Amino acid sequence: MLRFYGQPKFRVMDADKDPVGYELFIREWRDDRWMLPEDFTACTPDQMAQLLSQTIAKLPENIELISFNLEQSQFVDDRYIDMVKQIQNTTSINIFTELTERTDANVSIAQLKDAARKFHNLGLLVCIDDVGTGDNTPELVLELNDYIDEYKFALQNFRPFNRISEITGTITFWYEMAAKNGKMLAIEGLENEADLSTIQQSYPCDVIQGYYMGKPALLPIAEDVKSDLVN
Repeated sequence: MLRFYGQPKFRVMDADKDPVGYELFIREWRDDRWMLPEDFTACTPDQMAQLLSQTIAKLPENIELISFNLEQSQFVDDRYIDMVKQIQNTTSINIFTELTERTDANVSIAQLKDAARKFHNLGLLVCIDDVGTGDNTPELVLELNDYIDEYKFALQNFRPFNRISEITGTITFWYEMAAKNGKMLAIEGLENEADLSTIQQSYPCDVIQGYYMGKPALLPIAEDVKSDLVN
């Protein structure tokens, strides 16, 4: 059985108010507990569509956006692109498809760029997850830049550090790149008041998330909601 955990997202200056969205993380019920799936790519487009439909149906009315992850092999698969379009057509909540940073030797940059173009041409929102780490290098981001809407910077990928000032060069690079290219910027991995204060004062981005504001938790689903599955 698969379900989504959700971590709340907040406007950068409204971290003490209600969340405006969630990042959705797939979890699998195994050995009497919720765990990371053994294979993230094993979730089919039909399963993903059903799970997204059931989860969206139970979200609070104030939620404006959600994001969920696709591996590179899923991102370039037209069935997943069609699935996202299908689900987006059913809701006013903005759905961001996050391209993970994990490398797939069978997926080329040309394929990723072509897929990003397809998402964009369908009016679908794409986020490059964990920019600056894994496969999501500045070079790849620039290749896809015309077709993506958001960069996400993960503070946790650069820990351990005592203060964000220790990674000023890296975070400033992505903050300025987002501003220059007119992209939304999400910053995740905020773990304490100092993190929040620094981001608010020095890097007032669009969206923030982190354990300091809210940890991922199992989201409810509407059992009776069914999606027209993608063929």
